[in-house]
Amino acid sequence: MTLTKKDLRNWENSAFTLLASEQEHAILERFGTEPYPHVWSEKEIAVQIENYLRHGEFVKPVKVNGSCQPRSEGTF
Repeated sequence: MTLTKKDLRNWENSAFTLLASEQEHAILERFGTEPYPHVWSEKEIAVQIENYLRHGEFVKPVKVNGSCQPRSEGTF
């Protein structure tokens, strides 16, 4: 899945959040294309956006059973 501007607007509305233009740009730059050979899931994108907004950085993916999974660095 890739994130479009429309998808991001829908996420903003459902999360009752308003993004600054710099945040929007960083998020769309990160999730606007698939990181070949990995494919973003909707859940991965949501988790990473939430982490970015809370901590100012994206979650670093790690390999679990052959596929990349988001890893939280002390956020839970």
